[in-house]
Amino acid sequence: MYPLYISRFITLILLFTGLLLSLSSWAFDLQIVDQKGNPVKNAVVSIPEGDIKAVNSVPAIMDQVKRQFKPLVLAVEEGRAVVFPNSDNIRHHVYSFSEPKKFQIKLYKDQPEKPIKFEQGGVVVLGCNIHDSMIGYIFVSPWPSFKISPESGRVSFETNPKEIAIWHPWIAGLEKPEIISFSELKKNDFKIQLLLTPPKQVKKLKNKFNKYYDK
Repeated sequence: MYPLYISRFITLILLFTGLLLSLSSWAFDLQIVDQKGNPVKNAVVSIPEGDIKAVNSVPAIMDQVKRQFKPLVLAVEEGRAVVFPNSDNIRHHVYSFSEPKKFQIKLYKDQPEKPIKFEQGGVVVLGCNIHDSMIGYIFVSPWPSFKISPESGRVSFETNPKEIAIWHPWIAGLEKPEIISFSELKKNDFKIQLLLTPPKQVKKLKNKFNKYYDK
């Protein structure tokens, strides 16, 4: 028979261990791959439930570097502002005709005067009125829990949801996230395969001064 203080100590250890085990059972890890089995970057994975109770007051950044939007895909919650710095030494004219947020920032360099707030959920496709090859995407999430897949294609969540929502700009015709049940995800060993159609690379043209340029 253990003394009382030892028994209490053992009980606390058991309770703490049980708590850790229960917490770990809530977490899960999944991987996004393409039709060839390669890891997929820039997929937006969301848990399609819950309300956004607090919006990040720090504006997210969609930069422009070497005539490309950086990052290619940016995910923000509804109500968050985004700033569009221009890190190139040329002017850009950023715009979007997408229904969730139609806007334009006319020819500018460096930093625009103020950020733009994205208040309606959905996918906002970005372009540049000067450089047609520039395309970027802002996924405005109506849900509080979402992540963008890195080079490894792996994301993890500290929850046990009923469904998963996924979106990628290279899925043809997918304007809204695809919903996948958590039971289906388990059957597929927590791996999601996407049929992607990457855009054709823009060829660099050569002018009479033997310098390459993009449109």
